[in-house]
Amino acid sequence: MQLFTKSDMDLATIRQNFAEGKMYVDPAYQRRKVWNQEDKVRLIETILLNYIVPPVFFWPAGRDPETGIASTHIVDGQQRISTIVEFLNDEYPLASKYLTTDEIKNKYGDMFFSDLDQGTREAVWDYKLSVVSIDASCSYETIKQMFYRLNLTDYSLNKQEKRNSLDSAFGEKCEALSTYDFWDKVRVFSATDAKRMRDVEFCCGIYILANEFIVNQTDDKIINSYYDDYSESFDDDKILINKIESAMESIEKLINKKTISFVSKKAQLYTLFSLFIKIEEENKEINDEFIMRFSRFVEVYSKFRNEYVFVSEDDKANRVYEQLKKYKLASSEGVNKITNRMIRFEILYELYEQDENPTETFMAILKFFDSQKTKNKFDLEKDDILDE
Repeated sequence: MQLFTKSDMDLATIRQNFAEGKMYVDPAYQRRKVWNQEDKVRLIETILLNYIVPPVFFWPAGRDPETGIASTHIVDGQQRISTIVEFLNDEYPLASKYLTTDEIKNKYGDMFFSDLDQGTREAVWDYKLSVVSIDASCSYETIKQMFYRLNLTDYSLNKQEKRNSLDSAFGEKCEALSTYDFWDKVRVFSATDAKRMRDVEFCCGIYILANEFIVNQTDDKIINSYYDDYSESFDDDKILINKIESAMESIEKLINKKTISFVSKKAQLYTLFSLFIKIEEENKEINDEFIMRFSRFVEVYSKFRNEYVFVSEDDKANRVYEQLKKYKLASSEGVNKITNRMIRFEILYELYEQDENPTETFMAILKFFDSQKTKNKFDLEKDDILDE
């Protein structure tokens, strides 16, 4: 027996059923995050454009013996139906800042449903949702299992996956950059990153870095603006990609068994791109001296612990230790804030620029870290003996 049938239902009928209590949400199925205002406005915009909306799933769950009203569970589609009904009831306007098409923005921006012209309101009432009706003979447990399997392999598109549907020269360049063999060498992207297009998103940040240098990237605004502003053409003269490729070559020179773990972190890789793009713009080069310094820096950084308290008679050693502490903090939280990005860049740039060789200072700090590790191990062993 087929457990479902497909049909259409116009919004006028859905709203009436919802208002009369014939259709309701069962929390046993609906555990998803409630939509925000942006999500709601975008759905209504889709309807006004007469584009397709994903189907909703209904289950006729019986009739109330007192009222005689047959009730229908919304198995999947709660947010869509609630959003539509709320708009039809004038509970929110079409905020212009969330609309994506100029046509809809110019005609209906900031309007409530009742503000729309008569023809548009009628078209909205007549808009038909695709409905999957599950057979009434299905048990409650079967419905829950069906809902679980319905969402088992489903996931919401993230911001980058949504951007990827746009035609944009900037987006095409970023996607092309994400295919470079370099990313495999630095081991920065996981299989999940690639599957969810987080590699392309990171490449967007690198292109923006090459174009503007370090920027704040705690939200999606700047990437979204690049997709819009450079939809027709981007980096046609290849100036930016040449900077990026040059930085890639320099970063590869730093990679060895001791540094790969550091380099493979997104925040640190972004910092290295910042460093080498700056060096390239200043017509400078890296040499074996800096490669050695960087390796020592990473070695010391990897052993740094917040609980360590380092105090030396050597002011230079104290300064290096404070820089390490500052770098660690800027790599631990808010890594995409411009302030923390600048801190990390400036510390590595100073490491590149300084005249004195810091090797002895690094070794002194390493010796201190090793002594702390030994001390902690001894204290733990002593505690074990006392416990016995």
